[in-house]
Amino acid sequence: MDTLSDQIPFGYTNSQKISITQVTADKIVINSPIIVDELGTQIKKYTIMFSQYPLAQILDETSLIDEAKEKTFDFTGFASTATGFTMELTTGDLISGNVVYYISVIPKDQNAIL
Repeated sequence: MDTLSDQIPFGYTNSQKISITQVTADKIVINSPIIVDELGTQIKKYTIMFSQYPLAQILDETSLIDEAKEKTFDFTGFASTATGFTMELTTGDLISGNVVYYISVIPKDQNAIL
């Protein structure tokens, strides 16, 4: 993923990171800053990839990609004063309260470029 960042004009930076704000038996709440593209347009579509395996291990053992799950959030817009937003994974997304998950959040622009 780090090698892709040189080719992508937007995304998370060292100062803009996701954080996990709540973990219960029923849900995981993820807080994210609002990402903007190279023209300053707010990114409104985010896909969460979650798995019991870290991304580095999935890249090394490509058969593990089948174990990863995704959930996409498509927001209509954010208030002009908003700096962040939340996303939730719930038991309906097939998470379990007694499993450790590795989470990646992938912002996508209106052209579905990640």
